[in-house]
Amino acid sequence: MVLAGTPDEIGRLYKTIDTALRQRPTYQLVLAAGSGEVAELRRRYPHELVLASPYSASTKRWRRRLDAVLVIGPAALARAIGTVAFIDSSKPITSDSLTTLLPSLDLPKKPPFNGTFLIDLFGGHRLASLAYLKARLGNPRTIICLGNGPSSEDPRLADVGDATLFRVNWNWRRRGWLTAPDIVFTSDLDPPGFGRRPVIVFPTAAVGRPILLRHTMAMRPPSAGYVFLDAFDPSLADLSGPVIPTNGALMIAVAAALDPERIVIAGMDLYQHPDGRYPGDTGALGGYSREHSAEIDLSLIRAALCGFAGETTILSNNLRAALGMAG
Repeated sequence: MVLAGTPDEIGRLYKTIDTALRQRPTYQLVLAAGSGEVAELRRRYPHELVLASPYSASTKRWRRRLDAVLVIGPAALARAIGTVAFIDSSKPITSDSLTTLLPSLDLPKKPPFNGTFLIDLFGGHRLASLAYLKARLGNPRTIICLGNGPSSEDPRLADVGDATLFRVNWNWRRRGWLTAPDIVFTSDLDPPGFGRRPVIVFPTAAVGRPILLRHTMAMRPPSAGYVFLDAFDPSLADLSGPVIPTNGALMIAVAAALDPERIVIAGMDLYQHPDGRYPGDTGALGGYSREHSAEIDLSLIRAALCGFAGETTILSNNLRAALGMAG
């Protein structure tokens, strides 16, 4: 599905469309705007795919490449877009009416991946079990788990000592705060930096292999090793459906399973922190993206921490409250 228009037009309809797509989680949303407005939309919707609208002469080809089944936008776009379902964004739209236009789809089948040989040869060492991961980390005694919420920069974290540091994705690098993690849990394409290279943990092999190939071709493979969590036996989480735990929740599950003496959790603000989605960024839209949910995250985190015998310190007030834990 494509939602095209100005940032204001997209903002007016976004909640309605997001509500509809939560009933059809196998569809992807593309936001399209003028090239000068793309950066603003990417800041506002960091979890969505944002593209520049094409020139009118190439609109049909652009739509075909996206394989769009429905386009919502200004009426003037209807003629250029060609033969595809179109809704004039100036007319009333409800989430229920959108849902009826989108038939239920099975999860798309992933095509066979052709880069396995290069990854095996040059992509670093796959850590195929918790035991291998624990050994690579040096049997950590204290693990600090940092999500990307504002509480990830709690001043009480300034002196981490010899703790093992877990981080999520890569957007923390520009902040200059705790930038030498031992592990990064990610589904993003961003490559590791040229300095210290952490272990990279991917939720699934289907997500991780194409990213690893890009890292390998860029001569920046994860030399410390990499992990596909869906290959662990027993599994730490159900990663087979269209809605799965976030990398932050998976990070906590892995930390607990490694059985350290202490876990410190911060930055897991459930996308509801009063200071915004990320530290220093009040413009990004709060709330979970459609491929994740608070219920699934909290279920996994609660189960992981209930089975953890060590000491747990949670510096994220929202998470602590949601888990019913005392301050």
